[in-house]
Amino acid sequence: MEYMRPNPDAILAKVKRLESKEASGSLKIFLGYAAGVGKTYSMLDTAHQVKKLGLDVVVGYVEPHPRPETAALLDGLEMIPTKKINYKGKSFEELDIDAVLERKPDLVLIDELAHTNVPTMRHLKRFGDVQELLAKGIHVYTTVNIQHIESLHDLVEEITGVKVNERIPDYLIDNATQIKLVDIEPDDLIQRLKEGKIYYTQQAEKAMQHFFQKANLIALREIALRRTADTIDYQKTQESCSLFHTSQIEEHILVGISSSPTNAKVIRTAARLAQALHGKFTALYVHNKDMKDENEVNLERLQQHIKLTEQLGGHIVTVQEDDVAAALANYAQMSGVTKLVIGRTTTKKQWWKPNSKIGDRLNEFVPNLAMYIVPDQENESIRFPDVRSQLKFNWYDLLKMLFVFSLASLIGLFFARIGVSEANIITIYILGVLILAIWSTSWIFSIISSLMAVLIFNFIFTEPRFSFEAYNRDYPMTFFIMFISGIITSSLTRKVKKQALSAVQKSYRMEVLLETNRKLQQAKSLQEIVTEGMSQVVKLVEKPAMFFEINNQQIMKTSFFPTDVMTNSKNKELENLFNNRNERAVVAWVSNNKQVAGVSTDTFPGASSYYLPVLSGDDVKGVIGIMLSKETPLPAFERHILHAIMNDFSFAIDKWYLQKSNEQVSREAELEQMRANFLRAISHDLRTPLTSISGNADILLTKSGQIDDMQKKQLYQDIYSNSKWLVQMVENLLAVSKLDDGQLAIEMRPELVEDIIQESLMHVVRNEHTHQIHCHVEPDLLFAVMDARLIIQVIINIIDNALTYTPAGSEIILSAKEQGDYVHISISDNGPGINDALKTRLFEPFTIGKNYRSDSRRGLGLGLALCQTILRVHDSKLTVSDNEPKGTVFSFVLQKGVVNVDE
Repeated sequence: MEYMRPNPDAILAKVKRLESKEASGSLKIFLGYAAGVGKTYSMLDTAHQVKKLGLDVVVGYVEPHPRPETAALLDGLEMIPTKKINYKGKSFEELDIDAVLERKPDLVLIDELAHTNVPTMRHLKRFGDVQELLAKGIHVYTTVNIQHIESLHDLVEEITGVKVNERIPDYLIDNATQIKLVDIEPDDLIQRLKEGKIYYTQQAEKAMQHFFQKANLIALREIALRRTADTIDYQKTQESCSLFHTSQIEEHILVGISSSPTNAKVIRTAARLAQALHGKFTALYVHNKDMKDENEVNLERLQQHIKLTEQLGGHIVTVQEDDVAAALANYAQMSGVTKLVIGRTTTKKQWWKPNSKIGDRLNEFVPNLAMYIVPDQENESIRFPDVRSQLKFNWYDLLKMLFVFSLASLIGLFFARIGVSEANIITIYILGVLILAIWSTSWIFSIISSLMAVLIFNFIFTEPRFSFEAYNRDYPMTFFIMFISGIITSSLTRKVKKQALSAVQKSYRMEVLLETNRKLQQAKSLQEIVTEGMSQVVKLVEKPAMFFEINNQQIMKTSFFPTDVMTNSKNKELENLFNNRNERAVVAWVSNNKQVAGVSTDTFPGASSYYLPVLSGDDVKGVIGIMLSKETPLPAFERHILHAIMNDFSFAIDKWYLQKSNEQVSREAELEQMRANFLRAISHDLRTPLTSISGNADILLTKSGQIDDMQKKQLYQDIYSNSKWLVQMVENLLAVSKLDDGQLAIEMRPELVEDIIQESLMHVVRNEHTHQIHCHVEPDLLFAVMDARLIIQVIINIIDNALTYTPAGSEIILSAKEQGDYVHISISDNGPGINDALKTRLFEPFTIGKNYRSDSRRGLGLGLALCQTILRVHDSKLTVSDNEPKGTVFSFVLQKGVVNVDE
């Protein structure tokens, strides 16, 4: 038996899916093939069973039914009050999703999943409410009939003749945790209908004549059984195939998107085929110049078809091409498409479009590709080309034509004088027509210019001259060919011009995408990332936008990015519109639910803008609002580019936060290393003075009678010196910790510099008179603003450092002098100096240099680090330089102080 090796990436993806499912709620759908089969009854009965198991169950919404058995099952279940809404003079009762979220039960029952909400609610469809509850971790039981599934809409309409308007996307069924098919025999269902258990008597009689015919119910029941089986098979296939490498060729279904009324049926057919074959489903949107001529109805229908494709799980690809058949064929060949689904209409060939049937042309381009042709009687009426926009008269075009043909006539007269033939002169006028096709703005001028070229040539160059008569019998044919040549040439030129413009637009959008990637990679801070990313978004959509910075699901900061074409007053008005309470409520919802919302979506469609979350991992770091409208939604191609920019945006923010996290980890590692160094250092540096103190004390206790007074004095001096050193080290440790934590109170006031230096010299550790210490202050009454305690600590540490690292007999000079508004303080020595390599890390904790005194201790290396920390509080810093001819100079500056003599 062949061993199938699991795919590690697929296993990891499955683990992530399971983790996501655990965090979200589960959906159980009670599916029926018609009203009255018992979906709600079965849902309520199951709810009672799970409630006995200890689950917190509430009823969110149950459709009121004239069925006493169903109503009886509501007893014993907590019911969330419905939300009463007045809309257009009528009262409606809807699911109160906010009340359910506040109650937060384990399980909520919601009837009629395909229901359309009142437009004032935040979700257009009830399944939007269900998805929000699932995202918050609440389990949902719901009911739906088979005729409400989007991909089956056409089949149901063909069978029953009823057009169902309330539909749900197929992914809700495919991704449901459980599907329970509630089944009943059609005869029993009809009997229940006759008994009035489904509808009232008058409504029941009408239903039996239309939808509830036995043949219809049998067909619907078969569809429900098949759809349930397909869903279970699909889930099992996805579960098993994703874990193993497979060499099986995946089916790839391709369908075109258009504004044709038949296109929706073609899309649904392709989706059902892809589901049955467990293959990919791609929809190709061919954007061509004719789209500009589409009316509002067709454009709205096109947006609905794009939305339908997304709901059915299709991947939308946008290309720009004039020939739809060529675009489909080229994409099919390049992308490995195995099956192509197209629609067949009964529309006759149009005389101005030879071979207009797309199926025939596709068969010419890709004869080996399997094509599924979907018949449909619902066709778009024959629409003649709309040339009204091209009939606009522009006086500038007329001036251009006069100039070009005047120049062509002058050149023609010159050629005629030197004996050039009429055939060559004709080409001059055709060249003029070509120039006008490039230069003019209206399509009608191509015809006018071709006609004018013929008339001018006839008037000037044919016999009799300067008249529109022509004696030669060949001239009519010459004029006709000249006219047709001019029209064809100008038409081809205009087509090339439009293709060039389309190519430039596409290149511009791709340039925006590439530029976004480059700029975001170069951004160094979060603010730069936001500025660069939002600038590119505004550049792409040419609409003002707002970035809402989110932290812990709260709006922390907003940044408005206007367009260049709008005035400051208009930009201010739009910025205020973004900041109103309703729009901020939409932003909060997007942040909490991590989904798009606003105009052109099913969530808060009444908002003024389109909102997208900016994700970093599982957290929303920001929300982008784009000022769109229902009349001007974002085109499909721009929307795909926008989503690509959003991916780069999110990646850049992820990278920045990862970098910050790495820096934090690095700082923690350095801190840990510092602690380790501290423990190693303190084990040695505390042991040495403590050993000396305990040894000297032992000698004084045990041998006091055997040593003279001079030796005792020396022992006392050693004990005092070592204890002072320990006190100084502990003071340094406490000062460093307090300054870093911000716990040390700072008292800044003018102090006499000379007094501070003298006070420091009195506390110098190990001042054994082994060094020469001098002090110079200019002028004598020199004041500086400082915290006296801390600056004394700084001077003590620097002098102690000089005593430690310079040999006995070295000279240490303390100097302070006035320099403008500052006081410059320096401590210099003439010791061996400090190595240049050590200077770069001299002020880091635990940094120590070579010891030049055999009797001195190594030290923790905290003194200079403490000095730097103290001086940073004083808006200064400690610097080190070489002394001439040898030695080291430590210096810093303080703000000069002024003493009020009146105090």
